[in-house]
Amino acid sequence: MASFFQRYPISFWPLLCAAFVLILAALGPDVRNALKLDLQLTDQGQWWRIFSAHWVHLGWPHSLLNAGGFALVAWMHPRGHWLMWLGFYCVASVCISSFLLFDSTISSYVGASGVLHGLLILAAFYSYWLEPWRKALMILAILAKLVWEQTTWYSDKGVSAMIGGNVAVDAHFIGGLCGLLIILSVLINYRGKLK
Repeated sequence: MASFFQRYPISFWPLLCAAFVLILAALGPDVRNALKLDLQLTDQGQWWRIFSAHWVHLGWPHSLLNAGGFALVAWMHPRGHWLMWLGFYCVASVCISSFLLFDSTISSYVGASGVLHGLLILAAFYSYWLEPWRKALMILAILAKLVWEQTTWYSDKGVSAMIGGNVAVDAHFIGGLCGLLIILSVLINYRGKLK
C-alpha cells in the first residue's frame, strides 16, 4: 500500500475541502439557508453569500457527489501551494456568483460543482503524476461535458431527482471557463518566453 501512495501521491488540501463540505451538510438546512446565494439577501448587503454558497449543498447526496469531486482532485495531486488553489476557489466563486446574480432565472444557488469543474481542469493540467495524454484526455472529457450541458440534448432529470434541485449548468460552464482561461494564459506566457 505504501508503494502505491509513493507512486501515486495524493494532495491533502482537497480532502480538507471535502471534509468541510460534509461538516456543513451535517449542520443542516439552517446553515445552508444562512450561507446560500440568494439574490434578495445579497442585494441587502449579505455579500459573504457570494463565497459561502459554494461550500453548502442541497443535502447529503449533493454534498457526497461534490466531496467525490474533491477526492478526484486529491487523487490527481496537482502542483502548487494550497493557498494558490484557495485563491482560485475564491475567484471562481466570485465569477460564478456574479454571473448567477445577473441571471433572472435563478433566485438562489448552492454547491461546489461549478468551482469543481475549474478545479478538475486545473488539477489535471498541474497533476504531478498524470501522463500528458491522460491530462489531455481528462481536460477534453470535462470540456465535452460542459459543452454537452449547454445543448438541448442534455437532461438533468436524474441528477436533479438525486440531489433534490436543478443542476446549474451555467455555474459548471463558468467554473470550467475560469480553469481553462488560467491554462490558456499559462500556455501563452510559456510560448512568449520561448520566442
